[in-house]
Amino acid sequence: MLFWSNSYLLTFVFLQMMASAASLLSILVIERIDERMGISCLSSLITLVLVSIACERTFDDLRLCMMFHIVPCIAIPALLFLFPPKYTHSRFWFCATGFYLLATFEAIADKKIYSASQYIISGHSLEHLCLAMVPIILTVMLWFRSIKIARYMQTI
Repeated sequence: MLFWSNSYLLTFVFLQMMASAASLLSILVIERIDERMGISCLSSLITLVLVSIACERTFDDLRLCMMFHIVPCIAIPALLFLFPPKYTHSRFWFCATGFYLLATFEAIADKKIYSASQYIISGHSLEHLCLAMVPIILTVMLWFRSIKIARYMQTI
């Protein structure tokens, strides 16, 4: 039976989180900009995820891995402001990004949250609750949205 050490488990968790953030960012590129550009964005981001995991394992340096926690929180709202939506209910992307950013800050302030809550709940637990809200919010968005139809004024 294979027992993983904590470092391998941490690498596996980072790999999952970075791949999900890369796929969310490329889905937004597909939705807002262009399908071909979104597919190439996905393949390049997944390659960068694998390179960052290899760097983390080789050099024991998490800086490149941490980039994937902050960059989607900046890039997703920027794409939302810069490119017009093709579908309704696009504001849910802001909500999902907000929960992802909140989860990142809760992970950073884990011990402070745990002591501030008088040792009832930790920041890590709150991080998981916020991260669970992201797919729920995006599912609700997909459930209610429809294609925006451009309406032109008719001239008489």
